[in-house]
Amino acid sequence: MTKTLLELHEDVSADHYDLAIKKNIFQRFWHWRRFTEVEKFITPVSGNVLDIGCHSGLFTNLVKNKTGAKRIFGIDISGKAIEKAKQRIPDGHFQVADGQKLPFKSSFFDAVFCLEVIEHVDYPQEVVSEIKRVLKEEGYGIMLVPTDNLLFRLIWFLWTLRYSVWRHAHVQSFTNNKLENLIRKSGLTVVKIKYFNLKMLKLLKFKK
Repeated sequence: MTKTLLELHEDVSADHYDLAIKKNIFQRFWHWRRFTEVEKFITPVSGNVLDIGCHSGLFTNLVKNKTGAKRIFGIDISGKAIEKAKQRIPDGHFQVADGQKLPFKSSFFDAVFCLEVIEHVDYPQEVVSEIKRVLKEEGYGIMLVPTDNLLFRLIWFLWTLRYSVWRHAHVQSFTNNKLENLIRKSGLTVVKIKYFNLKMLKLLKFKK
């Protein structure tokens, strides 16, 4: 029987990223590099910031510090990960929710982050539409996706042989210009694009 996305991600431990960075040199470099590049795209804000797919809040905490947000919010479909995030950032606002239907009022956030998440959802266009809805005018969003180039597909294949929990986790592929086309189609403006990690990752900043 095929597992749902929730079931797939509940199989990922709440401290997965903490342990990965601590014990695996490849993941340590991968995550260090991804946030180093994300940091370059961040514009400080004084209001509310949302991290979609925050998991245990490890990267949410970095986003909070770099944006200078007054209030940081995070959502994830994993209940156990959300509990870990609440412990990590006691003054944060975390809840179990789906990025395809955000539980926030319109024009609420100054910035929204969606880092290596949208490839995991069934309806990515709904995520982008929801991000647009909850962003304030002139607010911005940052997305990070794998490019699914040949090198990434090879590494991902080898990776999922070792870590089978991730084998069916990617349900979307954002090759070529698919991500920026999706964002523009939603009425958002693409501001900046960067490829890194041997073009295996694409970072994109957009504004409302």
